[in-house]
Formats: sequence, C-alpha cells, structure tokens
Amino acid sequence: MSYENAKANLREFGKELNLEGLVFDENNTCILGIDNTFSLHITYEPNSDRLYLYSPILDGLPKDDKIRLKLYERLLEGSMLGGQMAGGGIGVAPKEELILMHCVIDMGLGVDANALRRFAPLFVETVEKWREIVSKIMAGEDPGPFQFPVPPGGEMPSAPAFGGGKPGERYIKI
Repeated sequence: MSYENAKANLREFGKELNLEGLVFDENNTCILGIDNTFSLHITYEPNSDRLYLYSPILDGLPKDDKIRLKLYERLLEGSMLGGQMAGGGIGVAPKEELILMHCVIDMGLGVDANALRRFAPLFVETVEKWREIVSKIMAGEDPGPFQFPVPPGGEMPSAPAFGGGKPGERYIKI
C-alpha cells in the first residue's frame, strides 16, 4: 500500500510540473533535472515505507583545509536538528567528493497523494539556497546569515502567527 502511495505522490508531483508519466525506475528512483543546474532524486525505500528526496549541494570538495573546515562548520550548523535544511540533513561522501542534502517523507498510512507536491518546492528552494552559500564559501567569500527561502507566492509567517511571540506561550507548563 505504501508503494502505491509513493507512486501516487510521484504522479501528482508530475502533474504539478506538467510532466505526465513520472515513474520510478527499477531502483525505485526518479531523477529530475532542475533548471539544468542540479538534480532532484526521489527514491522510495520499501523496507521503511519512506520517500527520500536528495540533491547534490557540491560536487568536488575544496582542497584548501581552511575553506573545507569553514564549509563543514557551516553545513553542520545549518543541519542542526534540520533547522536550515527543510527538516532534513546533509551528508558528505569524501571519496566521491560529494555533498548531498536529503529529506524524508513517510509514505505509510494517513499520508495523502499530495505530500510530495506540497513539500518539493520548499526542498528545491532550500537546495538552491545552500548551493549559493556553498558557492560563496568555495570562493572564499562570507555567505552571510542564512535566509529561509520564501515560499512560492507568499512570505514566511511571522513569529506571532505561531503563538503570539511571547516566551513560553506555546508550551504547556507541567
């Protein structure tokens, strides 16, 4: 049932992109090119009933130790609890000189066929933001503070929308 849900999510995502006929290959993966800049990999893992989204952030690690250290520190900082990674994280494959950003969508019971369609734009925007940050670090520039991507067609809600903005207001005291 979960695999059927994953296929339905991929179909709905394809409709959103005007790409009818998106399907998983023999490895349960679908790879999409994003603006001829990077690829979005979508893989269904049947043992966990999860849909994995992952994209390269960097192909070719810096040779300079100081730049590599700065890059790793910035990636680790952004990956803390998924805070700046759309809830996901980052992985480094040193031998392949590859850095990937990844996220997971559960495909179990209760997940509708539009979960991927709703989540993918945020993931792609976040990947684009991290590719920009990494590019600046690789060039020896200061990338500045992380700015969350603005969702298509709107601005990020302000803190008061999530609970009034007063300390402790969103928590139950026990």
